[in-house]
Amino acid sequence: MAEMSPGDKLIKIIKLGHLKMAKVMFLIISAIVCIVIFYANTNIIGRRSLFALFLNNRSEPVGGGFDDHTRIIVENTNPTLPLANAYASSSTEGSRKALAMKSLLIRPPTSKTGALEIFNITGSQTSDYNIFVIYTKENYQLHVKFELFARSLLKFSTPDVLLYLHVLTDENSAHSVDQMLEKEVRRYRRAIMYTLYNMRLCAERVVDIVNSMTPYFSSTPKSYYSDSLFFLSLGLHRIADEKMERAVLLDCDIVFRADVRLLFAEFERFSKENLFGLAPELTPVYRHILYRYRANFPNTDFGSPFYMSPNELYNLVSSETHTHKMRKSEKHLRHGYPGLNSGVVLLHLRRIRHSRLYHDQLQETAIRKLTSKYMFKGHLGDQDFFTLLGYEFPNLIYRLDCVWNRQLCTWWKDHGYSDVFDKYFTCKGRIKMYHGNCNARVPE
Repeated sequence: MAEMSPGDKLIKIIKLGHLKMAKVMFLIISAIVCIVIFYANTNIIGRRSLFALFLNNRSEPVGGGFDDHTRIIVENTNPTLPLANAYASSSTEGSRKALAMKSLLIRPPTSKTGALEIFNITGSQTSDYNIFVIYTKENYQLHVKFELFARSLLKFSTPDVLLYLHVLTDENSAHSVDQMLEKEVRRYRRAIMYTLYNMRLCAERVVDIVNSMTPYFSSTPKSYYSDSLFFLSLGLHRIADEKMERAVLLDCDIVFRADVRLLFAEFERFSKENLFGLAPELTPVYRHILYRYRANFPNTDFGSPFYMSPNELYNLVSSETHTHKMRKSEKHLRHGYPGLNSGVVLLHLRRIRHSRLYHDQLQETAIRKLTSKYMFKGHLGDQDFFTLLGYEFPNLIYRLDCVWNRQLCTWWKDHGYSDVFDKYFTCKGRIKMYHGNCNARVPE
């Protein structure tokens, strides 16, 4: 065989080099693709845990996320709470402990570079400002929403009022709650108490309500754990401490533009019969759901925009008698009744616990009767039930002004209702809380 010329040898070497280079590039690209797939399909907790293996060999403190010199954990079962009118209850302590994963009080550092003071609370303590929020099955979008929620809550809160945040979560998501709250306490120098509740155990407390509601107010029934997320407000009185009289339940895509203490002041406007407070729905979703009912009763106010002209209101009829006599004593007949939105719910827990009428309406027979009357098949969970309850028994629900739940979802505008959408979407007044539902962007 003839010996290869120097030129041929060079060409062969170059070809081999290109082949090796192509293999290396293929491996690099494959690795990058795998990382991207991993990042997109894992939650923030998983990413943080993986990266921690490379960044840090020591264990973080419980609920950590900050260096040791920025946090002081104080084992104290009864910390002094000078900023709140707190009270204790031993009668339900065992029941509440079963649901709670941890309870903490975080105080800001006394100096700019000082350490946070974090007390482990083991007693049953609360304040006049109890805020419930659900944060479970964490992903990137949910993380961003809760971060903005917590930031705006503390930013606009009064410094001398101690808020109590009750977070229904899971073990994987709880770590982020600790980190985000510590970060915002340091940023705005506001103290806060919070309890993390085991979402799965909370779901078990309302499984009977979920089973009654799901066939009528859920489009794709799944496990009771998944469905419970959308019905917890109806049984929150079973989860909250028995001594707690008032609370608000908020979606984590709420962004504050006012002090939450002003929201709690709305309880003073409740009538003696009011159990809940909800703002109107700002889309034509119930106009859509009630299409059969509205076809049979075209003059009904059920499913109509909240803001209507006097002439339009005059022609509305009673939902019970379907006559042209308007029930002026009922507040919702001063406006249209577009339904209610459950992104913000005020709960008078003491009254809810003792209301025979309300508990009767949670029964499957009552729900079947109500949905049959209005030819109603919903898919929005507790919101559907509140909407029917508020129309059938208007005295049970206080009409919260839309400025406390300014929804931003415009989905229905592009799905068949562009001609009437703006009538529903109108909210008059200075906005105090934005609701970024449908992943809508909140105005700066």
